[in-house]
Amino acid sequence: MRGWRRGLVGLAGFLMCSCPAVRALAASWVVADARTGAILAEADGDRVAAGGAAVHLLILLSASEQAKLGILPLDVPVSVDPRSLSELAGRRTEPVRLSGQRTYLLSDLLKAVFLARSDLAAVAAAEAMWGGRETAIEALNERAARLGLHATRVVTLFRDDPNNTTSPHDLARLGHVLLQDCAEVRGWGQLRGIPFDDGRLVLGNQHLAPPAPGTWAFFDRFVEPKKKKVFQRAGILLREENGLELLGVWLGEDEVVAALSELVGVLQDTLARYEPVSMVRAGDPLKIAVTVEGGTEPAIVPIAAEDVRIPVPKGTETQVELLMQVPSVVTAPVARGEQLGEVVVRLGGRVVAVVPAVSPKTVGSRGVRSAEVRLPKRAGVGVQ
Repeated sequence: MRGWRRGLVGLAGFLMCSCPAVRALAASWVVADARTGAILAEADGDRVAAGGAAVHLLILLSASEQAKLGILPLDVPVSVDPRSLSELAGRRTEPVRLSGQRTYLLSDLLKAVFLARSDLAAVAAAEAMWGGRETAIEALNERAARLGLHATRVVTLFRDDPNNTTSPHDLARLGHVLLQDCAEVRGWGQLRGIPFDDGRLVLGNQHLAPPAPGTWAFFDRFVEPKKKKVFQRAGILLREENGLELLGVWLGEDEVVAALSELVGVLQDTLARYEPVSMVRAGDPLKIAVTVEGGTEPAIVPIAAEDVRIPVPKGTETQVELLMQVPSVVTAPVARGEQLGEVVVRLGGRVVAVVPAVSPKTVGSRGVRSAEVRLPKRAGVGVQ
């Protein structure tokens, strides 16, 4: 795990350097704290541009959420619609060949979306979740709205459609939610390749970064045949170092080599200017007692369930507030680890994190123990 913590984990691409640049790039970018989503630096972060990568990432997020809710498990078999096959299978840019004669696990299709950026797999997964493209597009736009992605518009399910739009701020928000809620996305990003279609094919991770900047990255790339160069449109990249998790977002077309150079520069610059400050430590008592009504103990002191470390500019004072939102009384029994409330962490008057407040131990109910219960003896009836 040490290599993972030191490395770069990518979900979709690159960003541009905030240092003085030798040349002007067409991209806009933001750098955010991956744990809280707070924006640390930006250049034209509200700019709206083509953003098909957001469509694929919304599909991944929606699939993970549906699986958690038990609506559609990730191991459900999915068939590919013949219309989608005839429309997409022969495209030069389609990296995965699917068959209409067999089914594929939904998780396999999602891996193809994530690693290979397959439009065909994205369409098949979306149709499995929502029954058709039109319904899927409507659902994805609704999910984007609930996330507060104000610039994100889904018109088609294809990543190269310029009518699909997003902004760096929206991609940062989407990347933050994915990293926090989708363990599969993090796990897939660590692998050089993943078995696909019951092992018949190995999907290689096409987005491995050079060794210098990190161990893994993910790009929305395309090839310009006339120029014979590789470009990228949009992306998200996570760098984890010195206790910080920095989320970099890039939006705009540029050559991959130039984008990588700018990305490394802006991340190094941000790391040099920020340091992590521990706001809450997992297991810390919250200095507030909760009465346990009918319990074997009169009260318990909740603890924080997670660490909260926030990047702050070096040399600045931090004004941290911890707001305890827990009930004054709960009813026994209470299980160890049971959530009793939450801790709201505010920095400079702004909410930066919400952490579950949980019970550090089990508290039983007062009364007769189950082992002491005896059935009453009735005439003519023996108790076995």
